[in-house]
Amino acid sequence: MEAGVFMNNENQIHGLTLNSRYYALPDLIQFCKDEIDAEKEPDWKLDVYRFIIDFLSDSEYILQQTSGTTGAPKSIELPKTAMLTSAKNTIDFFQLKENDVAVLCLPIRYIAGKMMMVRALLGGLNLHFVEPLGTPKLSGLAKIDFCAMVPMQATQLLEKEKWPNLKTLILGGAETGLELKKLLQEVDTQVYETYGMAETCSHVALKMLNGETANDIFTALPEVNLSMDKRECLVIEAAYLPEKVITNDRVELLAPNRFKWLGRYDHVINSGGIKIQPEMLEKQFSEKLKLPCVVMGIPDQLLGQKMILIVESTSQKNSEDLISQLKPHFNKKMLPKQIYSVKEFPRNKSFKVDREALLRLI
Repeated sequence: MEAGVFMNNENQIHGLTLNSRYYALPDLIQFCKDEIDAEKEPDWKLDVYRFIIDFLSDSEYILQQTSGTTGAPKSIELPKTAMLTSAKNTIDFFQLKENDVAVLCLPIRYIAGKMMMVRALLGGLNLHFVEPLGTPKLSGLAKIDFCAMVPMQATQLLEKEKWPNLKTLILGGAETGLELKKLLQEVDTQVYETYGMAETCSHVALKMLNGETANDIFTALPEVNLSMDKRECLVIEAAYLPEKVITNDRVELLAPNRFKWLGRYDHVINSGGIKIQPEMLEKQFSEKLKLPCVVMGIPDQLLGQKMILIVESTSQKNSEDLISQLKPHFNKKMLPKQIYSVKEFPRNKSFKVDREALLRLI
């Protein structure tokens, strides 16, 4: 390991403070091996130890499963140097300091979980990890400086648990809904929505969700350049990435480092020649109906595809009542042809709405 990627001046790593106990690198590796061999800890924790050993090995790459932002999910090789540079960008942006308390409450199999660990290693953070549940158990920590969650975790913390003494929170993995944004206005935590993916070693852009500077525009981190392809989908380039990343995310590009996210190219509904971006309508419908909404297209003989709306509600909603609430605010062509009501949206392992499962459900 002396000749590995961790011993140059920029990326030097000496050890890790884990749950307020410092381990020098040799001790950290041995500790992780002992815990894995003992098999006394739950699998989610053993997976963290396995990643630490893998990341600190002589290999130059980490194997990571992608989520499908740039195409079909696949396994890719991520250079550890790229992960370290991404971590440094985050540490610098949030001005994280040695021994700041960070929390890992995301599954380590996802890039977001891995990058929390890399930031702790590189920044000398005091990392505490808790089981990656829908409602993370954070009550045992008096103060947290930095944490990453998915929107569902933040929502359930706000609704079911006491909000922690948390300085900075980053949210990713799924778009932050309107109800969560409203709830976040009541907390002192600085909350940012992130944009990124496995191919970019986690986030490359951020937007503020609460406080006086809250806005709907993502701003790229330094050294990240943005452009669009002919589909109006985002293209990302950065010196630390092995190649440019062509996404399937449609955006409105405002500057080489600023954009508004519109939705997924592969979710676009073509209804009688009118192209509809579901994610944009979902925001607007949710605001009017005060319910979580999913807009989808299903086959139709006349239109090719027709737009349907699915709402999430514990009580069955009358379709005609919902339509009457929407009619005054939307063009007739932008109204759903059918509305369905389900008690709970099916979600995948990263807590995103599983649209295929939802379509089967209705």
